Amino acid sequence: MKKKKTALMMAAVMTVSLLAACGQKTSAPAAESAAQPDAAQTTEASKEASQEESQAPAESTGEVTELKVFGFKTGAEEGAIPTLIEQFNKENPDIHVVYEGISNAGGYQDVLTARLASGQGDDVFFANPNYLPQMQEAGYVEDLTDMPVVANYSGLVKDLLTINDSIPGLGMEIAVFGMFSNMDVLNEVGIEKAPENYKEFLEDCQILKDAGKTPIVAGAKDGTAMAIFSIAKSLDPVYQAPDKMEQIAKMNTGELMFGDVMRPGYEVVEELISKGYMDGSKALVYAPGQDDIAEFAKGEAGFMPGGSWFVAGLENAAPDMNYTLGGIPVQDEDSLILINAGVRVCINSASEKKEAARKFVEFFTSLDSMNAYVASQNSFNPRVDGKSTDNAVVEPAAERLAAARMVPWVDSAFNTAVVSPWADARTYAANIAAGDSVDNAVKDLNTQIENNLKLN
Repeated sequence: MKKKKTALMMAAVMTVSLLAACGQKTSAPAAESAAQPDAAQTTEASKEASQEESQAPAESTGEVTELKVFGFKTGAEEGAIPTLIEQFNKENPDIHVVYEGISNAGGYQDVLTARLASGQGDDVFFANPNYLPQMQEAGYVEDLTDMPVVANYSGLVKDLLTINDSIPGLGMEIAVFGMFSNMDVLNEVGIEKAPENYKEFLEDCQILKDAGKTPIVAGAKDGTAMAIFSIAKSLDPVYQAPDKMEQIAKMNTGELMFGDVMRPGYEVVEELISKGYMDGSKALVYAPGQDDIAEFAKGEAGFMPGGSWFVAGLENAAPDMNYTLGGIPVQDEDSLILINAGVRVCINSASEKKEAARKFVEFFTSLDSMNAYVASQNSFNPRVDGKSTDNAVVEPAAERLAAARMVPWVDSAFNTAVVSPWADARTYAANIAAGDSVDNAVKDLNTQIENNLKLN
């Protein structure tokens, strides 16, 4: 593999530092001996006792509480989750955590909603941020504002996590959507570096197409890849504007129609497909983070939109590939990334095991646990005292982060009962991939928003 590991001191999301020195564990005190041997024997016995005490699990009271945890991290994307759960179970023999995972593409949200609505929800579950406001409104989640980790989040992260003046889910990472570039393929056709703006991107795609390569592999079974392009193009001007909050407020009331705002992004999707750089019909059957990775790993495609958590899958599928994750090159001047305080860990308000659930969530969001989790996801730490990934593959994305060239793809400032940017972008950009026109997509989205306003 040509990738090099370099320690990256990542800059803060939106100019706030996300990285600090990694915390250190303190060893357990040495056990005291009733006897009084000589000094050498005492020192050796103390060392052995300390090691045994630190390694041994706590004593069980005999009754074991089974805690069910449900999440959308599966396969390679589980990362450190199994190891952390095993560690927790060993340290807490009175609690046994069982994790079940279903991918988002596999219908996680529908299963989660059905379980919660029927009263059969798991004790702890991961929430997709774009659906969390609705789950909070339905009363499915506990307020976790008092959890210890909250004091260690940056101000920006707290803002992203706060919904209706409470924190219904704790963020485990700053997740990043960007664009993967296969440098082996690009170099093969004479391209020396990843594109930095839309003009370079189109030129590179044409070179790849002329060389018989696949310019872009996209996973859009749930609309993800199309939404990455469209949101990066359309919402960047909104977040760069000094009156961004006023614009978002106008979108919530329909004074500024969201379909019109999204038009430039939908036009990008249409152009990439019409020029033959991206196969819309194929993208619609490719599950993001699975089928697209498998196709990209074959080494015949130049680019793939995707998340930082895709890296684990790519490392397994193509360990010798030379690739990077950088910005999405859809703007005239530069590229940008999409960010989110992703993987919100929630406690089911209907759980009868809230004490055990809080104990697990406190462990799961501790400094050591989050450092391990973030490293396994190749993502960025939301804790100001945490350590982010040191994988050089994501260094170009980290540079975009440091330059504050980013847009959140989920923002609680939007009234999701009216406008849900990520969900709406996925739905209507996918319609364009299926052959719909930009005009129809914009019209249909605006009609949906008008109907939403009538119901709210």
